[in-house]
Amino acid sequence: MSLWAIVPVKPLRRGKSRLSEILSEDERSRLNHFLFSNTLDVLLQVESISEILVVSRDSNVLTEAREKSVRTVTENGTPELNNALRRASLFSQALSTEGVLIVPADLPMLTPADVTEFIAQRIAPPTMVISPDRRRLGTNMLLIDPADLISFSFGTDSFERHCDLARQNGAEVVIYENPRISLDLDVPEDYEILRSRSVLPLTI
Repeated sequence: MSLWAIVPVKPLRRGKSRLSEILSEDERSRLNHFLFSNTLDVLLQVESISEILVVSRDSNVLTEAREKSVRTVTENGTPELNNALRRASLFSQALSTEGVLIVPADLPMLTPADVTEFIAQRIAPPTMVISPDRRRLGTNMLLIDPADLISFSFGTDSFERHCDLARQNGAEVVIYENPRISLDLDVPEDYEILRSRSVLPLTI
């Protein structure tokens, strides 16, 4: 199976706007760069991933990804995560991928072993493997096989929505619980939890 990992990345100076009450724009930019770079470094160590594809409208992000020998797609038009993922998925399908793994670039506790174990949960297609966030509302990692199994629906309450879409299309849904995958970085509470666990750099 040819499995591509797709990593959507917002412009570094715009991401994590919900942290604006505790971090300046420059601090959020540096934090976003750390998260993005860390995510690529983790994925590059996972043998079961055939290719990594970064989708972003940030030219610096795309340049850094290419320097790490990672494929890129430039996000065009109105910024919208699901449309960007659809475009990246179509790009991967054109190059004969069978499945896609969506990995948000804000999982600072993620390890190569976590990703490997997540991928190992897949069964014969049609199938979807999914990990929720710690509130069991959002989707923190998603694998679909075939790559066009569902239309991506990230956003509020996306976990249940993705599960419903996959089942409606006759897919077996595997829910994979992992505390490191479930802890993403969205709001100040998440930031404080991660700092207390020494996951984030001491200076941003």
